[in-house]
Amino acid sequence: MKLFVKILNIFCALIIVWFLVYFLRGEEFSLRFSDRIFASWFPQILVFATGVSVYLLFILQIKSKFQWWKKLLILVLGFICATIPFLLYHGYFQYQDGFWNKKNVESEILYFNSSDNSETIKIVEYQLNEETKSDTVFSKQITPYFEIQNPVKIEKGENSGWKLKK
Repeated sequence: MKLFVKILNIFCALIIVWFLVYFLRGEEFSLRFSDRIFASWFPQILVFATGVSVYLLFILQIKSKFQWWKKLLILVLGFICATIPFLLYHGYFQYQDGFWNKKNVESEILYFNSSDNSETIKIVEYQLNEETKSDTVFSKQITPYFEIQNPVKIEKGENSGWKLKK
């Protein structure tokens, strides 16, 4: 049972770290979700999972030998601390110009790599704060669910495997 509790503690801590990295440093990583609908849901799922993890960490600290008022105090403090991820997201992060607020409107493939079908260069149009913008990105499909996207500047090349999409 103690091993299970330790594993659960580590799992909860990893979710909290994932929350912090995603919202504070996530723009620096080029890994994106291929499914645009899931990509729009993911921040809310992560916020909920983080709130549950914080509360679970408090609950796991309750011992049976504690007096009833100590148990109640831990539950109330855990609930208050579990609201912090929700307050951070809905009170601050949701109103920032972060990548998690981008709503992809359309993407058009310009070029594809004839030697590797998973690599493309495309124009991605997205909405951010009611303003439509576009980026030219290099995209490499890793799995059906994830792709790597990096900004790219198109230059003419000789003897390359890149072909114009018709």
